[in-house]
Amino acid sequence: MISKAGNDLREDQLRQHIGPAVKELREREGWSLRDLGARCGVSSAYLSRIERGSSIPSFSILASISSAFRVSPEYFIEFERSAKKLESELAHTLEQLGVPRSTWHEFADLSMEAQGAIVESFKEMTTPLNATDKNLHAAEVMLLAEGVEASIDRLVDIVKQYGLNPVDFARHRTQLEESSTDRFAIINRLCTLPASWLFDQLQVFEGTFGVQPEEPLLLKWWVRAQRSALLKVLDGGTSRCIYPRGPISTYIRTGKWGDHVSFDAETVRKHLEETIKLLRSRPGYQIGLFDGRIPMRLLGKNDSGVIFITPDDPASPEEGMALRFSAPETTESFKAYFDDFWESIPVDSRTNSRVADWLESELDAGFAGK
Repeated sequence: MISKAGNDLREDQLRQHIGPAVKELREREGWSLRDLGARCGVSSAYLSRIERGSSIPSFSILASISSAFRVSPEYFIEFERSAKKLESELAHTLEQLGVPRSTWHEFADLSMEAQGAIVESFKEMTTPLNATDKNLHAAEVMLLAEGVEASIDRLVDIVKQYGLNPVDFARHRTQLEESSTDRFAIINRLCTLPASWLFDQLQVFEGTFGVQPEEPLLLKWWVRAQRSALLKVLDGGTSRCIYPRGPISTYIRTGKWGDHVSFDAETVRKHLEETIKLLRSRPGYQIGLFDGRIPMRLLGKNDSGVIFITPDDPASPEEGMALRFSAPETTESFKAYFDDFWESIPVDSRTNSRVADWLESELDAGFAGK
């Protein structure tokens, strides 16, 4: 089912598609606007506005245009109906892909052939995911019966067999992040979102997952949407992240952010400064540091579900790396697990000012690359 939120590809409500059809027929005949105007009794200036989509012709004018082309007025009416249906499907597709709404108007100007190709490509890309439904249900039953902690090892096995690949994981993460409610996360390295503009996101993606994204521009949109969503959460909610202290310290010392991703000293410094700035200026942005190895990676939103991610980094391209759970009961189970984990961290290691002080002391001790 197409959600109502995804029905409007354009911000304006005019959205008529008769104009492009008129232009296509006129150019096929080899006529100028003046030629067409002479044949149907409509000024070339008005025909130009119709073709651009800034004016909607009355039925009588449409009938005159149809007569000039020797087609029925129903030809244009059916074209309009088909084009609007396609735009609605494309809007739903963009919503599912996690593409920011601020960019949707760019797709509205594509040809119907291009719009249809995007919709069909997405259908082909997502069809295989339906095979995981049964395994997701079984995993949720196990989680609710045995609890998150007792289920982690088997969840990792399920993820590797049936989980999301890196590109689909990035898409699902963007969808999840766009919810405006409180977020909670367990991550094995310092989140780049506070300073996302500093990083070559293609390098980050390839170094993290060992594969290239199919559409680098889509990756850029996803990252922009995720950062925007984070800041929106912080306007009135909380974002709590649990990190292992050791890898954060190593990152500051060496620039090693992941197994196959490293950054220079200046980038690390700016990344930490932006993170510290959020800690000191946004009470809702909270970090908990603990000494040990994380049992899993996790991202959750109270009203939108959770994504369970394997603890290993990076994922093998041949294996899945994440599962998204949407059932409220399952989300609550992961949230309860996170809350217990969070409360187990000493207060000094999850107080904004103390965490910011520690990050600053680590920076003072030595930048990456030294």
